[in-house]
Amino acid sequence: MSNRSDAFIESLDQRVDAITNACTACGACAAACPTLAVAGLEDQQPEALTAGIRDILKDGAGPETSEVWARSCCGSGNCLTVCPEGINPRFMLTMARRAMTQHNAAEDDRRAAGKAAFQKMSRGVRVLSRLSLPPDLLAKLSPRSHPEQDEVPDLVFYTGCNMLKTPHIGLLCLDMLDKLDVTYEVQGGPSACCGILPTRPGDTANGGRQAFNTLDRMAASKTSNVLSWCPTCQIQFGETMIPSYREVTGSSLDMTMFPVWLATRLDDLRPYMTQPVNRRVALFEYAGELGVMEAVRTLLLAVPGVEIVEIETSSIGYTGTALAPLGDYQKNMVARVLADAEAAGVDTLVGIYHGDHRELAGHEAARPFSVANYMELLGESMGISRPDLFKQLKLMGDADAILAASNNQITAHGLDPELVRDVVLKDMLGDQLVAPKASA
Repeated sequence: MSNRSDAFIESLDQRVDAITNACTACGACAAACPTLAVAGLEDQQPEALTAGIRDILKDGAGPETSEVWARSCCGSGNCLTVCPEGINPRFMLTMARRAMTQHNAAEDDRRAAGKAAFQKMSRGVRVLSRLSLPPDLLAKLSPRSHPEQDEVPDLVFYTGCNMLKTPHIGLLCLDMLDKLDVTYEVQGGPSACCGILPTRPGDTANGGRQAFNTLDRMAASKTSNVLSWCPTCQIQFGETMIPSYREVTGSSLDMTMFPVWLATRLDDLRPYMTQPVNRRVALFEYAGELGVMEAVRTLLLAVPGVEIVEIETSSIGYTGTALAPLGDYQKNMVARVLADAEAAGVDTLVGIYHGDHRELAGHEAARPFSVANYMELLGESMGISRPDLFKQLKLMGDADAILAASNNQITAHGLDPELVRDVVLKDMLGDQLVAPKASA
């Protein structure tokens, strides 16, 4: 693996060199970037910002304004089609962050930060997934859980890691694949991570090692078609890892967001979508470069009875995770979306991703609308229901009550009750940007 790891780093370095040689600092990417206004950079010259990014790529440091831009990138994708030199500016900023962390932090510190982030995520996923599903259902979302390996599966369904905290969404995705008579293999969870958690603090070698191990598993399925649920995984793999993996291994793996693929099969789904879902819904939307927002709208508008009510607020970023460096922006946006949905008088506020659902679920009790992921509405139209136990538990709002209600699951999975309590307090009840309103 060390040779492959070295080859991965070499591939990244070569791609960075190509960017620094091609970039003319024309500023087109900065001019298209919605991050600047939120990060206090709206008065900066786009040409100077991009010239500073080029300096960072070469030296690990640059003008403070360019460093702020690199750290704050919301990943909107607005920049992807504007570069006259054909550079991917989002990847360019990703590599600028890599250069900055390697310049500013010791290797041991970077490795420790990545390890701590991964352990925290892994612990939360392990416990919360087990509170929501009994062992037999959780096994359906476990790696290689659909192993008709005498034949090559049509595709790999890649859950990512954190989706498993709200596993009813994943089961609904598999229900759709079953309806379409598609053969698949499931990959995901902490043992098949995209490598983003070590990559963020600058432990690129371990991030690449994790990602390459996961891509090896996908390649072993012998299909080149991978459907991903998580947008962070999609960008991490699609822009950073898969291009280097193809270069190192010769693989032909490709990855598509699940709803984008599902929308291409809408004609095959329609015969099953017969149950009316008479609801006025608002969508919690993000920047649409990945094609997900358009696909979700297409799918929901095919559900009999669904009416989409337009609300004013949407995110500049591709997902909530990307907004963390922007201070209170994400918190304020969530508060505005909740207020917009209430003012619009909708029946349901629909989230797109798993992270949305964990945030929005805690607000349902004190709001005049329900909270659901779009997959739940699609399932309802087909007569398919997967109980959202995560939401049921979170709405209890009390660790003792949650543990009491989860006693059978804790026993069935052999979980340590004190570990469960700690995860519930930190990763369920504490994972809340906007405090829920008091119930009337």
